Amino acid sequence: MWAVELFDVLEMGLTLSGVEDRRIRRANAAACQMAGRDEADLVGMDWRDLVDPAQFDDLFVTMERVVVDGEKRGGQRLVRLVRPDGTITHALSSGVIIEADGEQCVLAQFQDISELISTQVQLQTVLDHVPVAVFLLDQDGRVVARGGSATHDPVASPGRFDESRIRAAFRDRPDLVALMRRSMGGEYVHEVLEAHGRWYDLHLVPLPGAGGRPSSLAGVASDVTDRERATAELLVRTARQTALADLAQRALESADEQPLWDHCVRTLTEQLSADEVVVRRHLVDEDAADGLAGPPGWAAPDPPPTPAGDEERPWPGAERWADRTGDHGTGDHRAGDHRAGDHPAGERAAEEPGSEPSVVRIPVGSATEPIATITICRAARGLTCEDVDFARSVGAVLGSAVLRIRVEAATRFWSLHDPLTGLPNRGALLDRLRRSLRRAQRDGHRTGVLFIDLDGFKAVNDTFGHQAGDELLKVIGDRLRRVIRPGDVVSRLGGDEFAMLCEGVDGLDDLRAIGERVMHELAPPVELHRPVSVGGSVGLALSGPDLTDAEQLLDAADVAMYQAKQGGPGRCVAYDERVRATIATRLRDITELRRAFGADELRPRFRPVADRSRTVFAAEAVACWLHPTRSWLGPEDIEPIAFEAGLSGDLDGWLVDNMIRYLEALRRPDAPGIPGPAGRGEPGRPRELWLRLSDRGLRDAALRKELIAHAAGCGEPAARGPVPCVLVPDTLRRADRQQSDAIIDELAEAGVAVRLDFAELGPIRAVTVDSLPRGLVGVRLSDKNARAVEHDETAQAILAGLIRILHLLRLDVTVRGVDTPGELAAVRALNCDLFQGSAVGPDLHHRQADSRAAGGGSAAV
Repeated sequence: MWAVELFDVLEMGLTLSGVEDRRIRRANAAACQMAGRDEADLVGMDWRDLVDPAQFDDLFVTMERVVVDGEKRGGQRLVRLVRPDGTITHALSSGVIIEADGEQCVLAQFQDISELISTQVQLQTVLDHVPVAVFLLDQDGRVVARGGSATHDPVASPGRFDESRIRAAFRDRPDLVALMRRSMGGEYVHEVLEAHGRWYDLHLVPLPGAGGRPSSLAGVASDVTDRERATAELLVRTARQTALADLAQRALESADEQPLWDHCVRTLTEQLSADEVVVRRHLVDEDAADGLAGPPGWAAPDPPPTPAGDEERPWPGAERWADRTGDHGTGDHRAGDHRAGDHPAGERAAEEPGSEPSVVRIPVGSATEPIATITICRAARGLTCEDVDFARSVGAVLGSAVLRIRVEAATRFWSLHDPLTGLPNRGALLDRLRRSLRRAQRDGHRTGVLFIDLDGFKAVNDTFGHQAGDELLKVIGDRLRRVIRPGDVVSRLGGDEFAMLCEGVDGLDDLRAIGERVMHELAPPVELHRPVSVGGSVGLALSGPDLTDAEQLLDAADVAMYQAKQGGPGRCVAYDERVRATIATRLRDITELRRAFGADELRPRFRPVADRSRTVFAAEAVACWLHPTRSWLGPEDIEPIAFEAGLSGDLDGWLVDNMIRYLEALRRPDAPGIPGPAGRGEPGRPRELWLRLSDRGLRDAALRKELIAHAAGCGEPAARGPVPCVLVPDTLRRADRQQSDAIIDELAEAGVAVRLDFAELGPIRAVTVDSLPRGLVGVRLSDKNARAVEHDETAQAILAGLIRILHLLRLDVTVRGVDTPGELAAVRALNCDLFQGSAVGPDLHHRQADSRAAGGGSAAV
């Protein structure tokens, strides 16, 4: 209530107006008197009908800016109110934004200063003929008079000089306020200063009053802008020429581009007084690079990092620049690719036609294929043509220097790095390894090497082609980079072989931990034409008294890697005397196996397979070998040796030939049967003869054709003898499901039974409804599925679940490795279809097979 009464009783004019419609809501008596209208006339009136039209735009644009900026108060303004009789009332006005009845309103107060303005106009007529700018202040800082014929007023614009006091009028010019205070203190002041884009020679003279103290202050200013600008331009040109000379000297001497980029940014920021200077590096076009591109990401061999990287770095005010220039794009430019908002060489992004731009972009290097673009922003005042010319000169010097440095760096880099992955090559690794071993001898530390060979890489190359293989190697290289510790080195030796150098290793446990991290990083599938899984076999070697040479240490890790390969994919083995001895033995075994093929020393054996009735259902043909020093070796021993010797295809061919021979023997009506499980049950003739081929053998079209040709003569077991059955390793299907399924369907259509053979636990992921080939009849599970099944409820539940799922998929289930009566009983109880192992029956020795074949009988037990 008191606010309403105060509104009405104050003698100064008060009005309340809506922000949106600018119409007056209320006006007190003093305001009505100034406007020459009754309150009834004023209420509802638009301010445009009340204020001098020449002043309206300037007045209300200012008020709109206050509202948009969220400020509550506007500055004081001189308002000219037009009365109905055409006379003008000059009022000093100020306002504040308030909330009234749920609406934003402007509460404005008005003080009639018409008499003061009249006096000022009269004096102004005299002062305007003075050839310099003249003004007079009283001791309170009020403007008593001002005038002069100078084009620009050195102290304030007309709108701002309606402020009543110095602090309010010049709150953003403390230097000018200080000069006035000094003069008010009785001091004559002379300074050259800048105001509103002009330079003035200012003289302030105190005028004494009563008691000898200054009562007012006279000021005289003359425009010296041309003189000051000429002096400033001369200084700027001198400074810029000096800066260019300094940059050119650095460009000649520097072997590293990073300091040049940094110096360029500093130079442009200082010389142009820029708000921001940002360097955007462009990706190198491989077709246009002409062999001069550096390593991936511009990294140098033993890196100095490069300036901005291939990606644009975030910088303060980026959104503001995007709004100003229309360039909201992110990511890298390729050379010559200018998006909306980008400008050709040195073109300026002007905000209005004819105005100086606040943003310019300068290409570094060629204008059509720049290696970078320098973006310069100076928002307070635009960039002149001289500014842009200077920036172009900086870009030219910098571009020439950077290209020279990159050519030299690229030459050094690619002489020591793999061109596909960008990793150090064998030569670079050995050089680094030699230096590391020398340091290790001095400080007592040890150096470790990891030799990594990819598992299944050849299958990827054979299936998807060499381009896919190259992409895979790049991904693997990136993954290995993520694994290494700071200071370590990862290298590509060639093919699918990589190596890692690890310095400061305490022992083999540390090296094994790194090897485990490597295998974990390699495990996730790589997306090529489809997800492809490749692991790695890792060999470890640690420097010591017997391993002090770089080549020797790398060879030791290589030997350990081969030992890891023998144990299966995804293994990590450390080099020691046991490994050395094992490798030597393996080399002897390879030599002996090659000789054994030529000397016809291999013999077949047949492993019986029983069904739930404990009747022999099938027999699996396997190879055995009477080793010169190790007695009889079974397929578990022969197959790894054959794989390492590259004889897997020969072994498969030998098995197929013997299978065909014994199939012919088993088809005879007088062929004896194979004993039942553990010697119990009547001998029976097997319905199928199984053969497990390697991945390489199954990919051999000629071998498949030979097997299919023989299978065409097989019919019902009761009439023509056993049906051949091929066990397809699950590794083939994991490596290339499309090819493996085509092979399975091809064999099945020819009358060959086909089963998937799993070497590990859990075929669920590999056998799914939507990916089953039509010709698949069953699955053979690993012997690991039979472990502990007779007494472990968890093992029983897992196996029961697998059998149930496979039965739902219309597949029969075989479990191998059933070696004890208890395991046999437990597996039978879980509704498994077929069993294989010691509990089913012993292998048929080749001598028995030979004697039966010679006597006209079957080769089966």
